Amino acid sequence: MRIGVTCIQLIRDIEAWRPALEAAGFEVVLPEIPGQHLEGDALVSALAGCVGVVAGDDKFTAEVLDQLPDLKAISKWGIGVDGIDRAHAASRGIPVTNTPGAFDDEVADVTFAYIVMLLRQLHVVNEGVRDGSWPKPAGRSLAGRRLGVIGLGGIGRAVVRRGVVAGMDVVGADPSPESQQAAIADGAAVVDLDELLATSSVVSVNCPLTPDTHHLLNTERIALMPAGSYVVNTGRGDVIETAALADALRSGHLVGAALDVLEEEPPGPTNPIRGIPTVIFGSHNGSNTLEASARVHRRSIENLARELGREIQLP
Repeated sequence: MRIGVTCIQLIRDIEAWRPALEAAGFEVVLPEIPGQHLEGDALVSALAGCVGVVAGDDKFTAEVLDQLPDLKAISKWGIGVDGIDRAHAASRGIPVTNTPGAFDDEVADVTFAYIVMLLRQLHVVNEGVRDGSWPKPAGRSLAGRRLGVIGLGGIGRAVVRRGVVAGMDVVGADPSPESQQAAIADGAAVVDLDELLATSSVVSVNCPLTPDTHHLLNTERIALMPAGSYVVNTGRGDVIETAALADALRSGHLVGAALDVLEEEPPGPTNPIRGIPTVIFGSHNGSNTLEASARVHRRSIENLARELGREIQLP
């Protein structure tokens, strides 16, 4: 039974899992992933003849799915399934699974690291010392500063808890009553999105990408934010309109941003965000620890084996 692995983390660690996969009757196909993911003809070619896939952030459009007649199951490594046309997959009888909650703390750790870097300008100090200077930029204190968390799922609430421990005034926005109540229990006040943006010195984007959240932070909403504020995005790149963010940073309305995710990954040479010195860039790597990867490897492999009707004994 031929299966593909297009998740770069599992490809990296595959030798630890290959014996169990082969013992369960799986032939493992490992395509080359030149960037963050595969899409279009490259994805179709990579999965030719495969009945299942442990997928990364690949773009499973209706057109791609229709060119993969053997595909019977998609196991998404991680949380976000926005790259998969789930309605079309369902119409084809292809189940789509994911691994929610698997790395809430890891992404929240990176989110808060970015917040500290931005407010204390640690990246500026590091670069200055490397260049032979001895910079001492005046930072901003965390305690008492308002942190606004957009999206109060598992990751967002983990960010809330870190902000509360740091003494920040934490508010959050989320349409789910259950998530709102859980965030309140963790120490956040729940407000609507416009109030969050208008009153927060630091905004952390931790919501999923859906039709409702695409370009949620656009020119109009970024303009609501106080002058001199910061944005951190460890959610999905398309939640923030890149051109609008670039304009706000160049004008000085926003004084810094940390972007683990981008609309274009990796950003091309003409991307308007690349040349802005007040931006800290990540590489869509917020969840990538060895411990978290091992947890998600296991869950995604188990999900795929179950959907394909195979029992598997994992190490």
